[in-house]
Amino acid sequence: MVEVPITPICKTSFVGILAVAFLASPASAKLGSDVDRLNKYVEARLAESSDQPAIAAAIYAEALKEQPHNQSLSSKAYLKAVEAGNFELAIQVIRARELDGDIEQEMPLLLFADAFARKDYRAAETAALLLEAQPNLGFLAPLLNAWLATSSSESPLTHLALAKDDKTASYYHREQFILHSLALGHEKNVLRLIDALVDQNEAGMAPVRIIAARHFLAKNDEEQALRILARERSGPEAKMAGDIRAGNFKNLAQKITPKVGTAFLMQRLALELGTQRAYFLGLVCAQAAARIFPDSDYGTLVLGEAFDNTDNTNAARAQFLKISNDSAFAVQAIGMEAAVYVADKDFSGAQQRLGQVIAKNPYEPELQILSGQILQLSGDPKGAADAFERAIALAEKRDSPDALLASYWLSLGGAQEQAGLWPQGLQSLEKANKLLPNSASILNYLGYAQLERRENTVAAVEAIRKAYELRSSSPAITDSLGWAYYVTGDHDKAVSYLELALNGEPKDPTINEHLGDAYWAVGRKYEARYAWRSAQLFADAEDAQRLADKIDIGLSSDLVSP
Repeated sequence: MVEVPITPICKTSFVGILAVAFLASPASAKLGSDVDRLNKYVEARLAESSDQPAIAAAIYAEALKEQPHNQSLSSKAYLKAVEAGNFELAIQVIRARELDGDIEQEMPLLLFADAFARKDYRAAETAALLLEAQPNLGFLAPLLNAWLATSSSESPLTHLALAKDDKTASYYHREQFILHSLALGHEKNVLRLIDALVDQNEAGMAPVRIIAARHFLAKNDEEQALRILARERSGPEAKMAGDIRAGNFKNLAQKITPKVGTAFLMQRLALELGTQRAYFLGLVCAQAAARIFPDSDYGTLVLGEAFDNTDNTNAARAQFLKISNDSAFAVQAIGMEAAVYVADKDFSGAQQRLGQVIAKNPYEPELQILSGQILQLSGDPKGAADAFERAIALAEKRDSPDALLASYWLSLGGAQEQAGLWPQGLQSLEKANKLLPNSASILNYLGYAQLERRENTVAAVEAIRKAYELRSSSPAITDSLGWAYYVTGDHDKAVSYLELALNGEPKDPTINEHLGDAYWAVGRKYEARYAWRSAQLFADAEDAQRLADKIDIGLSSDLVSP
């Protein structure tokens, strides 16, 4: 859905306002009524401009009672209802729009959620049929119909087969098949598929592993739950596994039911849309999930992130605060809450809130990692390094997996390097590489940090080359390899890799500067200055000055990129 643009309130805009919104009334309407409508419009717009979508939604809702078929007004009311999390108003507007034969592509999804939550499966089926006709979200229809079938104790296999044949729906097919099997009590049939999820150890599949583990806990099978979480690939998995081993899992058990599975589908889609920056659609999916299963801690986390993506920080914080300390997502929630503070440059507020949580959980290494990350962002790399060291000590006492410890050592090495604590930083990075020798991120950082200092260049280039072999799709790693060739004198090769890196990240100032230096070295001086000017557009003050000098006088040894 395209959001309705917000027009600044000024004298010259009132004619358009009168025609489009509140004053779209018969010519015989009284002047007093028109003035009242205009005042309401001004109040609503002021609420919008003050980031108060709930107030704006309420004003639009009141106005809709007088003008239920005013399309411009209903669009505003719907938009603000979703942004504020006013599900009832959103449904009210959708039903009015449906009668007028004018709905947006995502509206049937909210109708489905509302009907499914009320167990009105016939209305839900109608909404799914309506959704199927929509261009972008129609792929969801067979997946939703599968849950309608499971809800009625019918086989979902026909609908799942349709989903598998759809290019977009097939992305969710495997996890949905697992959840249906568990909901129907066919646990043994999907153990191999679950084992594959564990063996693949993909971070993105952590929520699927967690929901499956919670189901087995509800079936009193702690052993199987721990097998699913064994790799501890993510923070929530590590926390949940630790809580199970400590016997603190009473509130973790959660059998998969149709409402749990249907909500999970929408939660996963909400996150996917968020990564694609389709923030409004992501918020719609998150709210649909919350309507179906409001008690989901994962859903609460997803909804909080969706609110944050749409700049409703108050609603985001409110959601994060709902997640209890015994949730697998407790640490992730406080991290996302802290990120809201950091986005507002309120580092002290973030540390204060995090400090309250650390006081209650002094032995949680991931909280120390969060503290270090905030300190790093606030410009205190030495304080960050201290926090990361505390995290490592706590994690080692827990006998945490090597992959997790490697990420902590990488964080420590990065902070030490930024704080000028070298060669301590090098030692930490080497420790990370020893724990996880085939990590492209670790190899790249290890090689580039040495390359910047023009030390151990042979080993540094080899580390970066290996990182590139592992992840050639990364523009950052491709840039590192190109710069490694520049530093070691192979300028033609440097140009080739740096041009490749620029294709992936055309606005990155570091890549542009590196490419400019390489162009200059091979005699392409006009192109070099063009690349430096591009880098200058996005560079910080210190780098911008160096780039300005290059553009003015050309490249000299003291102006080469760090």
